[in-house]
Amino acid sequence: MIIGTTVNERYEIKMLIGDGGMANVYLAYDLKEHLHVAIKSLRYELSKDERFIKRFKRESSQVIDMDHPNIVHVYSVEDDNDQPFMVMEYVQGHTLKDYLREKGALDVGDAIYIMRQLLEGVRYAHENKIIHRDLKTQNIMVTEELIVKVTDFGIALSSNEADMTQTNTIMGSVHYLAPELARGNLATNRSDIYALGIIFYELLTGTVPFKGEGAVNIALQHLEAPMPSILSLDETLPHGLDYIIKRATSKAPIERYASCEEFLADLDHLELDPEKLIAEQEEDIEEATMDLSPVVEEVTEMDARAKALRKYKVGALSYSIAAAYTAFILLAMLLYYLVVFSMVGDETAEVRIPDIRDLTVAEAEGILNETGINNVTIQYFPTTEHEVGAIIQTVPTIGTRIKADSQVTIRIAQQPGE
Repeated sequence: MIIGTTVNERYEIKMLIGDGGMANVYLAYDLKEHLHVAIKSLRYELSKDERFIKRFKRESSQVIDMDHPNIVHVYSVEDDNDQPFMVMEYVQGHTLKDYLREKGALDVGDAIYIMRQLLEGVRYAHENKIIHRDLKTQNIMVTEELIVKVTDFGIALSSNEADMTQTNTIMGSVHYLAPELARGNLATNRSDIYALGIIFYELLTGTVPFKGEGAVNIALQHLEAPMPSILSLDETLPHGLDYIIKRATSKAPIERYASCEEFLADLDHLELDPEKLIAEQEEDIEEATMDLSPVVEEVTEMDARAKALRKYKVGALSYSIAAAYTAFILLAMLLYYLVVFSMVGDETAEVRIPDIRDLTVAEAEGILNETGINNVTIQYFPTTEHEVGAIIQTVPTIGTRIKADSQVTIRIAQQPGE
């Protein structure tokens, strides 16, 4: 899409506000409804691939009917010269990631207020059979009034679909990656709940719990490392919050909250009676210990040593298998992206197509050459809406990031019938 043009005689494209692997996002003005909207347009190089068009439209159709105050609303799915795009609610604010970079750890009241909105939005999606699968602070918008909107259901799929692939399941950000996804299993509602637990940790501490060199290292921590306590970073935080986060981020999905509703219920219990929630937690631990005590008494010292040795061997083997499998899955994901975006073995520099409107063809070609774009073709486009000889469009569009050796077509207005 070209900045300054009007798409479908309705949307004035104002500026590029974001770009991603599959789509670019523009700020636009809706001339019919008289409001600003965000337009998510499939990247030009993917708009010629029928597979990606089908995927883009399928995912768009799944979220277009969702209507919740904590989810960015999708108004419509349209086409511009056979290039599909979504028209979405424009949220004036920051991503939650940027907000936390600016503010640091939030106070308990604000963190819980944001968390409640996230849980309500995700609960609504789950009730409509939609798993987000890529929940992270980068995909959450927050206004100055702390109103939260979950966005970018770009890889969300209906939980009823049967054509999921293991490559797709691993696509979420590794800092919020549930252990079962790191193993290559399918996403479930509890995978989203794990990510929400990580987000809650980040709201209260200003940082993610697992860090390291490379995605494999971080994924292995999600698989094996104990969830760090928020109290280790701020001992003044309520102990009940630590319990809630650890339950939400249990390694085994069955041990997590079964639903966002359960998660919300514990937040209610914490605010009403913090000590009761902690006492219930301690009772659960005590009951589990009592159940095991008769068994422990019957184990001889020799049995205990043998059992410990077996556990060590099995644990080491499991860790090695998990590490190898996780590395394989992440490598598969990397190769997937490399193939999709034709980047295997290609070290050509990337450039962004400059704004060449209102220039002569010679001036435009000069600017493109200075940018590093030398593969330029001219195409004359019959139209009465532009002055003859005016540059009306580039393909790919102005602002698109491309390889320097990619072909760029300049469309020039000419009188119809010439």
